[in-house]
Amino acid sequence: MAPVLLVTGLACTDAGLEPPFSPGTVYDDELHLSAEVCLTPASDASFPVKILFVVDTSDSMSVTDRDAKRAKAVSDVIRRYGAQPGVAFGVIAFDSNIDQLTDGFTTSPDTGPIETRLSQADRLTDYQGALSAAYQMISEDIVASSPADRARSKYVVVFFSDGTPDPQCSAQVTVCGAGTCPAHQHCRAGVCKADYLICSVPRKDWQTAFDPPLSPDLYPDLGLGADYNQMSQILRSVDDMIGLQDFYRVGEIRLHTAFLYDPEAASDPLAAPFGLDRAGGVELMTAMAEHGYGTFTEFDSATSIDFLNINYTSFKEENGLAMVLATNLNVVDTGAGLKADTDGDGLIDESEAGLTCVGNGASCTDPMDSDGDGYTDLFEERNRVSGFDPNDAKKPLIPCASKSDSDGDLLRDCEEEFLKTDPRNPDSDGDRIPDGIEFRLGMDPLNRGDVYDDPDRDGERSIDEVKAHTNPLVAASPSHPVVRYLYDVAPFTKDTGEQCFQLDVRHIKLLTTGKGTDSRLGLNRVLLYFDEAPVDRALDFGRVRVACVDVRYVDGALKSPSDGLVSFSETDFKPAETFDQRKDCLDRTSIPMPSKDAGSP
Repeated sequence: MAPVLLVTGLACTDAGLEPPFSPGTVYDDELHLSAEVCLTPASDASFPVKILFVVDTSDSMSVTDRDAKRAKAVSDVIRRYGAQPGVAFGVIAFDSNIDQLTDGFTTSPDTGPIETRLSQADRLTDYQGALSAAYQMISEDIVASSPADRARSKYVVVFFSDGTPDPQCSAQVTVCGAGTCPAHQHCRAGVCKADYLICSVPRKDWQTAFDPPLSPDLYPDLGLGADYNQMSQILRSVDDMIGLQDFYRVGEIRLHTAFLYDPEAASDPLAAPFGLDRAGGVELMTAMAEHGYGTFTEFDSATSIDFLNINYTSFKEENGLAMVLATNLNVVDTGAGLKADTDGDGLIDESEAGLTCVGNGASCTDPMDSDGDGYTDLFEERNRVSGFDPNDAKKPLIPCASKSDSDGDLLRDCEEEFLKTDPRNPDSDGDRIPDGIEFRLGMDPLNRGDVYDDPDRDGERSIDEVKAHTNPLVAASPSHPVVRYLYDVAPFTKDTGEQCFQLDVRHIKLLTTGKGTDSRLGLNRVLLYFDEAPVDRALDFGRVRVACVDVRYVDGALKSPSDGLVSFSETDFKPAETFDQRKDCLDRTSIPMPSKDAGSP
């Protein structure tokens, strides 16, 4: 009787709709998605480049670089690459003081103040402090960027100096030539020399012991009678900076060194107090470049200073297909059969029976959020032990700051804040499964390795079950055999040279949702994720695009589209970070369901 009643109800609407099926037709419950999608050319991808200059402005520069050619060399690079998209600059000047001349990395640095500061020459040469400041600037920039941007970012550090570090303090006896230097002396050019006075004067006395007085804010890492600016410490600072690459999964960090030694300037009587040491400088800065996986350059005069020989270009690699994943938001595999989830929040209708909205949202502004506190019902149900309650808007005590889903991964921003996932990255752990899908399936969106587990011991990895739309935590019972999604991915090349794929996903099961309602009756929302990433960068988070379609299925009596085929075009795929279910889903329901006002039964 169900098909007959449904047809009768449709015939009573004001629109006078004719159902696109013959009376008595029985429709299968499967959907077939088809799409043609092309990879983003490497030339069109955005690969950020961050260029950081760390420039010596100590007093010796007043002799070796009288005309401040170093400042012009920095400006030349800014002018050359400043107009290119994705390129940002940072500048640090160092002598006794460490000055960040830009507010972090900026795409439009003001070269006027930068050149003015870089043209100055004052006091000592604090390598260790300068490297510490560079580390801080880079690490802060990394933390402020999204993991996806980090994976493609290139940091280029150019460290320039005309001498060896000072003050250089030694707390231990050091080898020097054929002998050793006692504590509080250091080896310079094969000769033991007493440490700088600053190495042995307590910080509290700096303003009275020196002329002119020193600020106690200088050299924050310098401890009384301790090592400072030793070669081992400097190289360790470089290692720490380069270590940020692996720790944060940054695309690339390199440190290049440039050393100025002008024989004519070195023989100038005015240069004598500075003890210019070519051998020591070349040894140290060569080692710094080796530890920084960069290059070492020596300039023999100030006029030869040129930083344009360094490779600042971003790496751009060809993209490849990383993952194709389809999911029906309104169908949940419980392990004991497929169950309807009318509101698509990941909690099946049967489990929402005690909630205010009872899953169908008939009396709710937001059917996925029964108590209206911003958190979805599934999220609150899963986190009851943490103070959440899907029926109590006062729980949790912390309100939802943002109901938006900024990265299109099916988790709201406030939910990602609680889970510590990244609201700007649809795949926080880089395992090719969107965070929200992992959460719905009981997986960990912060554990890259759990996709290779088999928690239900059915012989299938979780990642294979996710693609098949089966439950990775519960093995299917013999009485409820599952139908797996079947993927067919065929690559081809267009005449234009574009690398593309013909995608087909079959056996997507549909259910009759919204029973007891009208407008949502039979609605199934299906998403298709397309993830691409540079071929040789396994740690790249990739670029995720999403296509979405609404179809309808009611108990075999109604199906729209009737042939069960939905074809997506290239333009139907939206970047995950801009994807919005409210406006980006295709409507293939075609048969509007009657409202109660229209006299439906």
